[in-house]
Order: sequence, then structure tokens, then C-alpha cells
Amino acid sequence: MSFGNYFYRKIRVGMGTAKLEEEDFGSLVKAILGRFIQMFALYLPMAPNMRARCQKIRGVDIGKNVFIGFEVYIDPVYPHMIKIEDDVALSGRNLILVHTSPPLYFSETHPRISKMFTKTSPVTIKRGAWIAVGVVILPGVTIGENSIVTAGSVVSKDIPSNCIARGNPAEAVFQFDKKPVSKL
Repeated sequence: MSFGNYFYRKIRVGMGTAKLEEEDFGSLVKAILGRFIQMFALYLPMAPNMRARCQKIRGVDIGKNVFIGFEVYIDPVYPHMIKIEDDVALSGRNLILVHTSPPLYFSETHPRISKMFTKTSPVTIKRGAWIAVGVVILPGVTIGENSIVTAGSVVSKDIPSNCIARGNPAEAVFQFDKKPVSKL
């Protein structure tokens, strides 16, 4: 048995009730490196464009002129399933997830219910969107062009273009007549 396989098995056994999402040693190493890069982007003082570069290194598809504020947590397992288009602003303390799964014990005791809550689906934030402080974006969501999601909202379904959305779950509460003229 190779060191990589041994290490991978030891980690898998030590997970307790959590599920190890990585399927092999190579993807585990890549995920560990990605998590270190994520920590730098989360907590070290740096320019927002450096945070965007860190996330690009992890595999997030990021366009031009993207502002990523302090403590923006982007899915640690599947960053490549997130697309952030040009001129987007993520204000800070945001959470973007593309996967959810219940703990192992729940999966074993309630397999049907567990299947309902297990999801892996891409997230897209379209051009010109502004995500305010503390917004949570759940798997499978698309946020439309030039939309604003207000502070503390939980986005669990698609948000249309050119609107203001708020709440838990976030819903469009105001539609713009025209697209905003200025860029970020």
C-alpha cells in the first residue's frame, strides 16, 4: 500500500460523522492546497483583486473587475462549479456553496430524507451583480445581471436580472426599469 493510499484511508476513518467528499489521494491533496489558499484569501489583509486571484487559482471562474471583500467563503470542495462574471461585487462575509450533504449517521438512518437534502449544483453570479454583506448563496442558484441581493439574505432559488432581492429565502422585491448605466 502506498503512502498516499494509507494517508487517505486514515483521514477517511478520522472523519467521524462527516463525509469525505474527495474520492482519492490526488483530489484530497488538491483540496488541502485549495483550503490553504482559501484561508489566505479569507483572513490576510490584501487588495480585493488579490482575493479574486486566489480564488481563480482554486478553480473559481472569475471575470474582470470582480470585487471580493473580506471573509468571502467559497465552496471548499467544488470551487470549479462557481462562475462569477465581470463587474460583480461580493461585499464581505458571504458564503457561496455548491454542495450540501447531511452527516453520515443521518444518511444511514434516513436514506430517503438524506437524498432530498444532498445536492451538488453550480452557482452563477451574472455580470454587474452586487451581493451585500452576509449573504448566503446555496447550490444551484443563478443571480441575474445587475441584481442586488441585500444584506443577510439567503439565496435558495434563482434571482432575475435587474432587481433587488432580499429575505430568507431571498425574493425579488423591486424590478429596475432600466439597466444601471455605470459600472463598478
